[in-house]
Amino acid sequence: MTWVQIQRAEEATWEDYERVAAAVGDTPPPGLVLHAAGEVDGHWQAVSVWESKEAFEAFREERIVPAVTSALGDDLAAAGPPPSEWFEVRHLIGR
Repeated sequence: MTWVQIQRAEEATWEDYERVAAAVGDTPPPGLVLHAAGEVDGHWQAVSVWESKEAFEAFREERIVPAVTSALGDDLAAAGPPPSEWFEVRHLIGR
């Protein structure tokens, strides 16, 4: 089952996103179909399409949490991820 995740950072800046992204690297994780991120009002937002929620959870534990800890410190990593919304994909068009 394919899922879409929408994240809107309330505290983290675009610069924070870039630091974590650099620590994560550009190699797409297993299960990621698409990821798009940008800056809105000084904070970042992202939309990701995943083959499953479990694929995201594995990526979060294996790569995101260590990258956040490395790039931003233990306190921000302990604070957890920004709010997320999820929905199951019922229709997807791509090129």
